[in-house]
This record gives sequence, C-alpha cells and structure tokens, in this order.
Amino acid sequence: MMEDKYDDTFLAKWLSGDISEAEKTRFERSSEYHDYVKIIEGTNQLEAPSFDTQRLWSKINDKKETKTRKLVPSWMYAAAAVILLVVGLTYVYAPAGETFQTGYGDQMAVTLPDGSQAILNAKSSVTFDESSWETNRTVALTGEAFFKVEKGQKFTVSTNAGTVEVLGTQFNVRTGTDVFEVKCTEGKVKVTTSNNESSTLTVGNAFSKLAGKTSKWDFNINDNTWREGESNFREIPLKHVIEAIENQYEITIAHDNIDTTQRFTGSFSHKNLKLALRTVFVPMEISYTFKDENTNTVILKNAK
Repeated sequence: MMEDKYDDTFLAKWLSGDISEAEKTRFERSSEYHDYVKIIEGTNQLEAPSFDTQRLWSKINDKKETKTRKLVPSWMYAAAAVILLVVGLTYVYAPAGETFQTGYGDQMAVTLPDGSQAILNAKSSVTFDESSWETNRTVALTGEAFFKVEKGQKFTVSTNAGTVEVLGTQFNVRTGTDVFEVKCTEGKVKVTTSNNESSTLTVGNAFSKLAGKTSKWDFNINDNTWREGESNFREIPLKHVIEAIENQYEITIAHDNIDTTQRFTGSFSHKNLKLALRTVFVPMEISYTFKDENTNTVILKNAK
C-alpha cells in the first residue's frame, strides 16, 4: 500500500522538481521509489500541451507586491495518475483543463479566457476548461477566491459545498469543510448549496452555510478584505480561523486543548503573526505559546 504522502499531488510535484531536497531524499529512500521510476519511464513519450502564460496570468491591481505560484501543468498530473493506477490505488485524480494553486501566504490573480479574473487567497485553487469556455464558463474552486466576471453567458463557480451563478459581477467565495460563504460586491449572484438551498444576493449581501445552517446578512463593501492583507470573519467556527492563520503564515497551530467549535467574529492581519495571534485568541481567553524558538508550531490552551 502506498504511503498517504505519495498521492497524485506529491507525484506531480516530484515529476516537475517542485519538492524540497529533504522530501526528495526521503522519497528516494522509500521502497516504492524504484517502481515509480520504472513506470514513469514509460510516459516519456507524453508531450506537454503548449501554454500561453502571458494571457493566463495577470497582476493584482493594488500597490503591494503579490506572490504567485503556478500549479504543475495538468499533463504531469496525468502522468502521476498513471503511476497511481498502476500501483493499484482505488482512485486517481487528473483535472481537466488549466489548474492554478497558491501556497502558504500567497495570492494569485488568474485571467480567465474571457478576461474575467479569479484572485486566489492562500492555499486555494481554481480549475477551468479553456477549450469549452465559450459555451461553459465554469470554474471549480477549492479554498477562497474573489471573482471579477465579465458580462456574457452564465458564469458558474463550482465548489464541494455549492455553486454560485452570475452573468457579470464581483463577489467573494470562501469554501472548506463545513463552510460555504459568498459575498456580493457588485451586480447580482445566485447561490445554491449542495442540498439545493438557494438565495439571490445583491451588492452588500452575504450568504453562508456553516455546519448545516444557512444565514444571510449585510456587510460593508468598503471594509478591508484579505486582498488588502486582512482576513475578516463573522460568527464562524474557530477551527476555520485557525486554518486561515496557518495558511497565511505557514505554521501549525496545536488546538487539541480548546473548543474549536466556538464562534469568532473579527479579523486578523497578514503582516504580523504575533499581532494576528493576539487579535484572535486574547479576546477569546485562549493563551498561545510557541513550542520553541526553532519551530513554527503554536500551542493553544484555555487561559483560565
């Protein structure tokens, strides 16, 4: 049985050379490594599709420098999928079309074939099929992104938790385990959850589904957002805030000793880790300590 860490994503990164020296050394010492090498030799005739990077990439229109990272081209995922299939896993993953993904603390602006934009928050990804875009403007999203949609045929953002449909507008989508949130900043959007609950949002309207419960509220479209370096939350379980901090600062937060289902309303800065921790946890009477000076692990416990 393959180890969990050697999944399709890891193998695709290995094929592209996008793994650390430590990961490479550990992988080459594994019992599966030589099997993979033999299998991948049979894929050497595969030809990677041409790729117009200038057209698919754009810069975020603000004054700060934006970090970007392009995901491994999909032909490498196909090669990784061949390996996974040969070694007998019960699943493979080979996304159709173009996929872009951000790393820890990154943002990325992706220009879609019609000029629409998807601006990704940290640890997020979008996938779309350029070949069928004229008749099917659909983007698959994991994580969080802000969309600026050009007018045209129906534009759909598909997530595990539900879909968002528009004709031409601007909106933000946050998705994850047990969370689905949409904020409309321009135009009108239709939100449909995975169990067919739907709601229409106009400018300043927000919709969320958390732990099975839906709600709708108004927000100030002029407030700072994660695009300006500040993540904002409204009545969201603390576990999602912790995950957001981890994604922005590439740290691990040990939270076994606290109740992560309690709700948090507020924000944290992307520019100062200690300030972010203090802003979130002090008001909730949760103490935090760094495990040691040489680690990125933060330990939480109740202050009382």
